[in-house]
Amino acid sequence: MEFQKATIIRADDKDGIKMTRSEYIFHLSSYPAQGSFGFYEGRYPNTTLDYNTHYHKRMTEIFTVLEGEFSFMLNDEKYMLQPGDTAVIPPMTPHGFKPGKPGSRLQFIFTGAENREDFFKGLEKIVNEEVSLNTEEREAFFNSHDQYHL
Repeated sequence: MEFQKATIIRADDKDGIKMTRSEYIFHLSSYPAQGSFGFYEGRYPNTTLDYNTHYHKRMTEIFTVLEGEFSFMLNDEKYMLQPGDTAVIPPMTPHGFKPGKPGSRLQFIFTGAENREDFFKGLEKIVNEEVSLNTEEREAFFNSHDQYHL
């Protein structure tokens, strides 16, 4: 029998992004997983984030509340999720969320998510006003990352 080699990813080796209303840590990038999944964490220091309702054509997202609480909008219905609660969002499902308490944390698992960290890195530049896009360019950016706003 031949055993496989395990991988250890040290905290200092993890990539991520920081914006004014949120921070994302890429615990496992989708690149070494050949785009089949990614494992991230979102940290929200305050509750000013809005739902930003959107959907994906190919990607499934799995969210688990780690700390605090989150209000999720799923198909025009609101759900309050507490620590340990999980939401599984298949493709073509309108969804969005916002933190209900300062310091809330959320775990993300993406499946079918090629280059998802590229989306977050591009979003960081847009939100932090390092890049300015007109309406058409902004829509093209989101659509190129399988994210469609409602």
